[in-house]
Amino acid sequence: MAPFIVNRVVQTIPILFLGTVIAFMVLRIIPGDPALVIAGEEATAEDLYAIRDQLGLHDSWPEQYIRWLGDLVQGDFGYSFHTGLSVSRLFSINFPSTLELGIAAYIVAILLGIPLGILGGVKPRSVWDWMLSGYTMVAVGVPSFVSGIILLWIFAAELSWFPSLGRVSFLDDPVDSLHHLALPVVALALPISAVIARYTRTTITDVISQDFVRTARAKGLGESTVIVRHALRNSLIPVITIMALQVGELLTGVVIIEAVFTRPGLGRVVVEAIQRLDYLVVQSVLVLLVVVFVTANLLADIIYGFVDPRVRVR
Repeated sequence: MAPFIVNRVVQTIPILFLGTVIAFMVLRIIPGDPALVIAGEEATAEDLYAIRDQLGLHDSWPEQYIRWLGDLVQGDFGYSFHTGLSVSRLFSINFPSTLELGIAAYIVAILLGIPLGILGGVKPRSVWDWMLSGYTMVAVGVPSFVSGIILLWIFAAELSWFPSLGRVSFLDDPVDSLHHLALPVVALALPISAVIARYTRTTITDVISQDFVRTARAKGLGESTVIVRHALRNSLIPVITIMALQVGELLTGVVIIEAVFTRPGLGRVVVEAIQRLDYLVVQSVLVLLVVVFVTANLLADIIYGFVDPRVRVR
């Protein structure tokens, strides 16, 4: 198992490198001058030259990239052009909120999506299956920001059951923290759970008709044992794949949901940084998101090896 894991880890290195290149280029291909944003419209040519020189923007792009990558490898994310704060400090302030929302929504999506998919898969063309189809169509078809606004209107504005904005730290008040987290988590988890449920239903339906499942039933095993130990386990590979891919959907959704619910987090930081052409902040956030996405898919590959030992020899 160890060589399999090492091989998968090595394969992620070129992907991470390509991610840093894309993160570096993404703002630089957009028209605009960070020095002009910092100095203002009335700045003189001398002022702009001095700011560009201070920020190292007179160097060529390859020189800027190599210098930034060298600092990044050493754990130095640099400083915000606009605020002067270190990017590490911005992360420490805002990342816990984003991580909290993302993990909670992902757990809810899995806990909702897999059971719904199993229920629809073991009872195809039943009422449950039709209800699942309707749920997935609505949840996938309605963007998360729209569902977020609907949830705010119904449960915050009309019924006043939940707060409409802000965040409370879980360490300060766990109950109030979950109260503030409920609506954003539901809005973010709905489309992800629908995709997971759809793929789980499809794979369960395919596996449930296989000979080994009929054999397990013929042996007198209970239906729950047949489903969990035989059908579900043998259908997990494609489900794990789609769960890992949904991390990308989760990362983009967090940015939108944080804006809808006025939650502090990296979403707001990166939006403001893009508006201000704050290169180092945007680059660092994008690299962080790439690392999270690549790590999720790496973990999925490792889980494949545990679920199906045949994967280890590929």
